[in-house]
Amino acid sequence: MNQNKFDSLIDSLVDSVKNYNLDDSFDHYNAIIEICDNCNYSFEYYRAWQLVNFVRFDMYDNGLKIQLFDEVEIEVKDNGHNTDDTNLDDYILSFAFNILKVATLKKYSEQVKKR
Repeated sequence: MNQNKFDSLIDSLVDSVKNYNLDDSFDHYNAIIEICDNCNYSFEYYRAWQLVNFVRFDMYDNGLKIQLFDEVEIEVKDNGHNTDDTNLDDYILSFAFNILKVATLKKYSEQVKKR
């Protein structure tokens, strides 16, 4: 994973939201959750590890560390995951899903504001 692949992945997820028939009962938030849940980076261990590792250690913007991982860490903690019966791979899947969700929501919101 690198910055270009990450940006392309998030752009494709945002583009997928446009293909949904959004209304009051199924808004962009619901669509993004469904899209991210079906993305292979949120359910394949190898890809999830790559994504989490990139965002945690290698993601930079103009030389400054992006705070995406910190936001996702809070999101995962706020969801109250019980880690008693969870292995590390499953925990990484949760982080990967939330990385996709948070990044896609941000990018989608930015595009909506520009309209």
